[in-house]
Amino acid sequence: MDQMLKGQDIGRRQKIRRIEVLLAAYREARTQEWFEGKTPSRDHNREDRGEATKDLVRIGLLEKDYDYPGPKHPHPYRLTVEGLAFVEDVIGRFGKGGRMDWKRVKEIEFPSW
Repeated sequence: MDQMLKGQDIGRRQKIRRIEVLLAAYREARTQEWFEGKTPSRDHNREDRGEATKDLVRIGLLEKDYDYPGPKHPHPYRLTVEGLAFVEDVIGRFGKGGRMDWKRVKEIEFPSW
C-alpha cells in the first residue's frame, strides 16, 4: 500500500478536500450536488470539492455510478477497488478512534494520473 501513498505533490487544502470527498463516498453520505460542488453559495468549499471529485475520478480512486436507473441516485459516486484500499489505508494510518486526524493530512500522498 506504500505505493498508494506516493505520487503527486499537492497542497494541504487540496488534500483535505480530496480526503473529505473520499470519506463521503466511503460512508455513502452525500448527494451528487455535494460531490460536484453544486451546493448553495454559503458552502465556501463547494468549488474545491467539485475539483477534488473530478481529480479523484481522473486518478481512478472514485467513479460515478452511471448504472443507477433513476435521476436521483442515493450514492452517486463510489470508490473504486483502488479507492477503497487507499481510504482504508489512510484511515488506518491517520485515523484516531474512527475520526480523521486532519493535522496529519499533509503526510498523505495521492497517486498520479
